[in-house]
Amino acid sequence: MNVRPFPVIALILVLATVGACVAATGIENVPAVSLGPAAVERTWERAQIYLPADANPHGTGVIGGPRDLGSVRQALDVLATGPKRPVVVYLHGCGGFGNSGSFNAGMLAGAGYVVVAPDSFARPKRVRTCDSATHSRIGPDGIYTDVIKWRLEELDRALAGLKDYAWVDWGNLFLFGHSQGSNAVAAYPGNAFRGRIMSGTRCSTGYHGPKDEPALAVYSEHDPWRKGRPIKCLDYVGKTGMQVLSLTGTLHVVAKDPEAKARMIAFLDGLRTR
Repeated sequence: MNVRPFPVIALILVLATVGACVAATGIENVPAVSLGPAAVERTWERAQIYLPADANPHGTGVIGGPRDLGSVRQALDVLATGPKRPVVVYLHGCGGFGNSGSFNAGMLAGAGYVVVAPDSFARPKRVRTCDSATHSRIGPDGIYTDVIKWRLEELDRALAGLKDYAWVDWGNLFLFGHSQGSNAVAAYPGNAFRGRIMSGTRCSTGYHGPKDEPALAVYSEHDPWRKGRPIKCLDYVGKTGMQVLSLTGTLHVVAKDPEAKARMIAFLDGLRTR
């Protein structure tokens, strides 16, 4: 699969469409140090990387942590001497990588994928945009549209960073986003990936993936973040490559549900070339 960069002008137009209904962005309330190339670079420098057990030189199973962690660097050295590997770029939720990121990345690495997760909160003075206690958005009015733009900048930097690793199998590159990260995944219009997964999602900001690219959206009917609002992902079924899995219960980290976990891994494995 050839990886072609998405034209910058087209990406700007898509992002403008995402934010067309927002009267004010709130960007004037964001510290300048959070913005610009230097801030984006930090999200790559502090990216989390999770690797399958067979890449762990210590033989202790799946290994993961910050990209510059000694044990992770050692595991990356192991990868450098072996065959190309399928990779999942992971975009974390609104609170950061945290427990949900560790769980999802561990699941993916356990299935044989190298997981690369840029850290949006490595941006200096990064504003918080959600309250986990109330399951609601916070922060400057209208800031969410800008945050999705930031997440796409971080995704672009991760794709550029992966070019430094000879073990990346560019024909088996996938995209996975959880919660807020799922909206960034849904907003990404490029064709760098074989498929994408959106976890704990409603597709609340729409979907802009290529119409023929396979996509899987998974949500729980009674997820407290949903608050009974419509699942917009359903609008794209039959019009794009979108599949939707609805779970009963309240899980936000849907991969903790055995059915969802099996479905997500089967989705990736079914697209993966051998």
